[in-house]
Amino acid sequence: MTEQATIIDFLSASLRGLEASGRAILSPHQQKLADDIAASLDRELEDMVKQLEAVASCQQEEDDDTPEEELPPFEAFCAGLKRIGGTLLPHLMQEFVKLCETRQVPTAPFSWIIRARADAFVAYLLQVAQVHGLAFDDSLTKVGRNEQIALANLGADLRVVMQRELDKLD
Repeated sequence: MTEQATIIDFLSASLRGLEASGRAILSPHQQKLADDIAASLDRELEDMVKQLEAVASCQQEEDDDTPEEELPPFEAFCAGLKRIGGTLLPHLMQEFVKLCETRQVPTAPFSWIIRARADAFVAYLLQVAQVHGLAFDDSLTKVGRNEQIALANLGADLRVVMQRELDKLD
């Protein structure tokens, strides 16, 4: 049995990707601010993940945007994660903006901090969907074509939300 990746694993991978893309060099004072903002966001992200993991089930709600018939369990789970991500990604971005405002620094030089955490959170939600989504459908033993499409749609939808929120920082 393979061990499930944690949010820290996703964050580490995201940060490595950002470093490879050539993140700007910060002054010692800017680095201290960046470390402080990052630590605060890490605590917020950890709290969000703990709350998510405490949720026993993700039930489908009545929504004007959903078709009359109920979605298959795996797709309903993905729809629930999309709603969660659509709420928590903007929340994480707002926390970042507040942290920057509190320290009286612009968001732009430190946007890599929130980008890495938002990217890690999206990857984490996709893993949750893939690993735990099967548990919501007793007839599934592996991720099939429909489930792969649902995962791809979830990933695309979450990345759109993430990018929209990042664009607001500019």
